[in-house]
Amino acid sequence: MPSAGRLSEILQMNIYASPPTEELLEFLEDDEAAEPQSSCNKWKVLVVDDDAQVHQATAFALNRATVCGRQLELLHAYSANEARVLLEGRSDIAVILLDVVMERHDAGLGLVRVIREDLGLADARIILRTGQPGYAPELSVIRDYDINDYRTKSELTHTRLITTLTAAIRSYEQICAMHANRRGLEFLIETGNQLFVPRSMRDFADVALKHLSTLLGHPLDAVFCGPIDQGGAPGDQEGLGVLAATGRYCDFAGQSLDELSDVPLCRSLRGGLAHQGHTFHGEGCCLYLGRVHGKEALVHLKLPMSVHDQTRRMIEVLCVNLKVGFENVILFERLNFFAYFDPLTRLPNRTRFLDSLDDRLKTSHGTGWTLGIIDIVRFSELNDALGHRSGDLLLVEVTHRLQAHVGPNALVARVAGDAFGICWQPDENGARSILDVFSAPFVVRSHSIPMRARAGFVDVEPVSGGAVELLKRANLALSHAKQEGDQHWRFFTREMEATTQSRVQLLNELRSALHLGEGLELHYQPQVSPIGQQVVGCEALIRWMKPHGEMVAPDVFIPLAEYTGLIVEIGDWVFAEACQQIVRWDKEGLPHFRVGINISAAQFREPDFVSKIAGVIESTGVSPARLELEITESVAMEDPESVARQLRELKSLGLRVAVDDFGCGFSSLGSLNRLPFDRVKIDRAFVRELTPETSQDCIARMIVKLAKSLGLEVTAEGVETEVQARLLDEMGCKEMQGFLYGRPMNADALMGWIMARSLPL
Repeated sequence: MPSAGRLSEILQMNIYASPPTEELLEFLEDDEAAEPQSSCNKWKVLVVDDDAQVHQATAFALNRATVCGRQLELLHAYSANEARVLLEGRSDIAVILLDVVMERHDAGLGLVRVIREDLGLADARIILRTGQPGYAPELSVIRDYDINDYRTKSELTHTRLITTLTAAIRSYEQICAMHANRRGLEFLIETGNQLFVPRSMRDFADVALKHLSTLLGHPLDAVFCGPIDQGGAPGDQEGLGVLAATGRYCDFAGQSLDELSDVPLCRSLRGGLAHQGHTFHGEGCCLYLGRVHGKEALVHLKLPMSVHDQTRRMIEVLCVNLKVGFENVILFERLNFFAYFDPLTRLPNRTRFLDSLDDRLKTSHGTGWTLGIIDIVRFSELNDALGHRSGDLLLVEVTHRLQAHVGPNALVARVAGDAFGICWQPDENGARSILDVFSAPFVVRSHSIPMRARAGFVDVEPVSGGAVELLKRANLALSHAKQEGDQHWRFFTREMEATTQSRVQLLNELRSALHLGEGLELHYQPQVSPIGQQVVGCEALIRWMKPHGEMVAPDVFIPLAEYTGLIVEIGDWVFAEACQQIVRWDKEGLPHFRVGINISAAQFREPDFVSKIAGVIESTGVSPARLELEITESVAMEDPESVARQLRELKSLGLRVAVDDFGCGFSSLGSLNRLPFDRVKIDRAFVRELTPETSQDCIARMIVKLAKSLGLEVTAEGVETEVQARLLDEMGCKEMQGFLYGRPMNADALMGWIMARSLPL
């Protein structure tokens, strides 16, 4: 058996004797051609041998060598114990060239078990080298120990050393790739749900780049390019920009694609957009995440010149999750947009406006801020006249003017179809100057359109109820502004709130009285013929007395009922009650006379109005000839054709119809002539102005003449003096109603009044 020194000489001679194989190993010809590599990019090879000359010979043979595209870095240990210490805590050793016989005859074999079992280094490839081939038979060593190869030192010629080392490094590389793929798959499985957490594109972009960095195992030079938020509605074409960036590209974050100065980066991104797919190139790769509702996203990564196929496949697998996450974010942003924004004006809606106002109250306490509600006057009429598309353009123009007036720090929202909410700090001209926005006409489709608006304001301050309460107060101020006409504004006051609360309470009491049948009753005012003071009829008038005896005037609760729509139920009750009272009078033996019943505009608009009238007549058994329905002139003129049809249906039931308060509306004589009325009632305002001096040229005389020319009967309301009665009689008005003859009274009082006066019937 040769000595250790002799084996070293043999090894060195073998190394020098064999020429290098070009396909396995590349030598750098000179130092100038050598491109230095960092330690982390080199294959780590550990030489474990107790012979220093073996270390020197191995280092010389492998000097400046490149295996599998990377240079080698040799580590040295001169005993099994020294090797163990060096290997503890390390996992980057690719190959271990291990001598069998060192401080002990089996030191190398014992170290193999330590490496595999104690240190847990399963990936490192072990090549056993021995100078005593008969001591450790190759078959048993391969069978019993986890090693990659077993060679005698005499076998390791230069070529065989390189061949064996290259095979081991390739094996190590494949094992590492398998582990990386497994870890990558585990990473994709474990963290896939994290891509569904972000709710904005910028958050998603940050998470996407972090996932790519984790998958590849090192920091990245990368950018995430996606839709720049320009306040547009979902589906609008938006510009692309850098939403997130890492590494050398950090300074590009927030820039649009057109602003990028890095030519290779721009080329990569635009290539991905044009290809609409993943592209791998010299600058790295561009990952295309797809197009969703007109929005696109892509990622540029700076990668090494040569990318392992398995790494590329792992990136592409991650891109599948990124695509789904991108679609999820776009879907969420669309849902969020339609939930909190107005698609037409792109302004926050009422819900978002209230949330923002609450946030502002928490941060600034509203100091110096004013909340306003701006309502466009008769916008629905403009919309119908111009067409909905022009109406939409008008709203957009109003939005632009309001935003320009209040500035970027203000809150502007569309809180209703034709109403805008604004929270801003007014200038020295005050809050009312917001209406100056409407001083100039709006130009839409080459048409100049004047518009007017009303506004309600309230000072922003912390209140119980927060933004909801403030908006309610602004709306209350707006309601008062509407009562004053167009282009008016009002600031909220406590008196407004008190009045509103009183109206609400009154409405609730009225509704309760109607449903419980308590407090409401009909009074009747007689209508007489001046000739013989004969009673020819009466008008049914509703009265309301509260439980504690307070009488509520009709001009107080009737407008309230009309505003809330309760007037329909009240009108139905009045008609039914009047019919039942007529039946009771008939049973009492009172001679027949007609009863006039007022019909509100809301009742007349009900589609089943005529059928309800017919149903009450049938259920009560009242004679239709005893009933005369009174409608106002303005109701009659709303839709003359529809009104005429309904009036004919009513008259076919046997009822008579009178037009009330004639002369106060805007009727045309032609329309009046086409409507089947039976009677005209002169409004009390024209009766009040009658004097002997004015009677020859007054409106009352004109109405009487007009009615006679149309074959209509005439009744004058509000007759209070004998002079008025005489003048009306001279004009030809043969029926009168007023305090001169009798005030409104309940049914029993009317019957007693008739009996007491013994008036002929």
